[in-house]
Amino acid sequence: MPNQINSNNTPKTYDAMDLNDAYSLAECDMRWMSVAITDIKKRIKELEKNLGILATGFYDLKHVIDLYQYVAENRLQHYEEEAETYQTEYNANKKAVTL
Repeated sequence: MPNQINSNNTPKTYDAMDLNDAYSLAECDMRWMSVAITDIKKRIKELEKNLGILATGFYDLKHVIDLYQYVAENRLQHYEEEAETYQTEYNANKKAVTL
């Protein structure tokens, strides 16, 4: 068996900026999710106003949307913190290399 280095088996390396990019993208996605959730809540309020007493069936839907909003806000906070952490690490590494 020949002793060859297979490029498919070579471990990939990632730096702090790669991780910052990934977390920043996730952060952006969660911001969009928050916009969508806010829009849905606004539309439900409009429907409730227009339907009056018939709107009582929206309780469960509003509860589920609140749950999604909670998850989105927590994920957004996590991704913001991680993106900032990796940006700081990248800046520190970049500064150390230039010294």
